[in-house]
Amino acid sequence: MNSPSTANRGRSLWRVAQTILGVLLAAGFLVLAFRKVDAEELTEVVRHADLALLAVALAVGSANLLLRAARWRVLLSASGNVPFRLTFWVMTVGYLGNSLLPMRAGDLGRSYLMGQRAGMGGTFALATTVAERVLDAGFLVVVGGLSLLGHPLVTDWLSRGLIVLAGVAGVGLIVLLALPRVWDPLASRLERIPQLSSTVRRLRERWLDRFFDGLASIRHPGRMVLFLALTCALWFVDAVCTVLVARALGVVLSIPAALVLLSALGASSAVPLTPGQIGVYQWVASSVLGSYGVAPEPAVLMAIGLQAMNYLVLLAWGAVGMFQLGGPEILRVLGGLPAVTGEKEPDDESGNH
Repeated sequence: MNSPSTANRGRSLWRVAQTILGVLLAAGFLVLAFRKVDAEELTEVVRHADLALLAVALAVGSANLLLRAARWRVLLSASGNVPFRLTFWVMTVGYLGNSLLPMRAGDLGRSYLMGQRAGMGGTFALATTVAERVLDAGFLVVVGGLSLLGHPLVTDWLSRGLIVLAGVAGVGLIVLLALPRVWDPLASRLERIPQLSSTVRRLRERWLDRFFDGLASIRHPGRMVLFLALTCALWFVDAVCTVLVARALGVVLSIPAALVLLSALGASSAVPLTPGQIGVYQWVASSVLGSYGVAPEPAVLMAIGLQAMNYLVLLAWGAVGMFQLGGPEILRVLGGLPAVTGEKEPDDESGNH
């Protein structure tokens, strides 16, 4: 049997290997993105960039965060009245973690924090996060597919990516809708099996029941309508932000083209390959923009500008969020470290509801 020190050493080596692989992949995708870029042309595009429009785009990006917090709160409200202020700060910290850490660790972090601070249990909050991501993927597939209608140069990788994302989103949606309905009778049958009874009962009490309660949050018709309305609003705002960044760099981009770009970036982020999607983000964005006739130089700069703007918005609001929620503890959570000794685990509180 492995000792705790051996297990910790193995996890540390795995994290180092992940980091090295991520950096190598990022470098490879950056080479692909910049291979056709002329340095002098790139400098000219930078010199003529409209800083005022970029500032407006930053403000629009902040508005997008407000919409995302309002949307997550719709699902969380199935467990009770969650303050918008708490939802916003927890979400910004989690999104900042997604940008800095591999494998979307920020989503786990924000679920834990919300479960702890709102007393609903981390597994309930995690289920709403899963539901949010699956529904987002489905929406991106629909919007991306509709926006691609009439586009003369649809790249093979984008078509395949949207098909894969559609399949994943479809399966995920079926699971989200079906599992909460069948969970109680299924668990009751499993509990009647002597060999499984105690294990199933323990898992239900600790986290499974609360997790399926969280998944069931999307089954309320009024909640679902509001969620979808906010989803439409936030992706439209995101598309407007993309158009503003394009205009700031001298590129005329339509809203449908911006939605195609956002769909492609969403499909590429479904499987996080590099820290913060660096390299992948630039290659995907420049490839999609190139299919719309955008020159390599402004296309690459647009990719860099969009990602830099996202980082600036998340860094600014996420830093304030960490201060609001208690900096050192939040960094521990986002880094995947255990809670400070003496703190109550979020699932221990789930019995209050």
